[in-house]
Amino acid sequence: MTKTILITGGSGVLGKRLLSGLIEDYKIIAIGKNYASFPDSIRFHKNFKFYERNLASIHTIEEFLIPESIDLILHLAAVVSGVKVTEEIYHQINVNSTKLLVEFAKSKNVPHFGFVSSVSVYGSKEIDLNINSERFGTTIYAKTKALAEDYVLNSGKAYSIFRMASIYGQGTKSFISKLRSLTKRGVYPFISSNRKKSLLHIEDATNALVAWTKQTLSGKPPKPVYVFSHPEFVTVNQVVRTFQELGIARKFLFPIPVGGFWAKLVELVFRFLSYVKRKPFHGSPLQPLLESVAIYDSQSFENLGIFPERDLRKGLTDYQ
Repeated sequence: MTKTILITGGSGVLGKRLLSGLIEDYKIIAIGKNYASFPDSIRFHKNFKFYERNLASIHTIEEFLIPESIDLILHLAAVVSGVKVTEEIYHQINVNSTKLLVEFAKSKNVPHFGFVSSVSVYGSKEIDLNINSERFGTTIYAKTKALAEDYVLNSGKAYSIFRMASIYGQGTKSFISKLRSLTKRGVYPFISSNRKKSLLHIEDATNALVAWTKQTLSGKPPKPVYVFSHPEFVTVNQVVRTFQELGIARKFLFPIPVGGFWAKLVELVFRFLSYVKRKPFHGSPLQPLLESVAIYDSQSFENLGIFPERDLRKGLTDYQ
């Protein structure tokens, strides 16, 4: 009998790729706000069903209104950033919806649950990190992801968390995509420090989640926590140089210093603008460039029998 997967965030860049990798073998139930945001290849597939549900408006498990028996839940939906996003929305989507989905899974005896989190929960570190390191993330995104993780870890079930490095590639809105936009304008952010960051190409992220799903549904016991990143750590300046070497960016770019004093000045400016416009302030736009989480856990991939294939040079060809 074909097994059924419930997915949130399926209309996102990662979600669409994940659905494409699963829909031929499993029945997919997606919940979200916009049915039209799914491509026709998914919307009209015989294994696809969509329920219009707004996670920001759901406050009890009864409001999910999903009658089908579910074998596995993949929770991808999250608020990452946005000038109009309040702290309340961060908590409702990132924390409360996860809590409710875990309660829903337990009430319906759903045996498997996978939650997409982020390595940002570890915080910006210059020391060696490992999968068991303390979570000291200070951004509102990192804090809400860590709170959401707790509901999964304390569920009493064999549910899993996937801490993803910064996902980049075609269609994503990662810091690498933002760097590409800057280089098109002939400038780049110059950062004097050599603090390194973890990356994960969207194809490798998709392969990891597909492998976990298929193996878990086939009966392999899952790990409680996975860290998915490429073993190659990079710096912002290294990314820019690689853009130039691949011919993606022009050879001469005007450097704009963004560390130290300049970073604090930019933060003050954007904090003031947010105050004047009466919009929430969740950090400087330079934060994704300045923060650094470098972590790799080989056992996370070994457990799935795969390896991330796209290093920086191969991954950046998406931007040509």
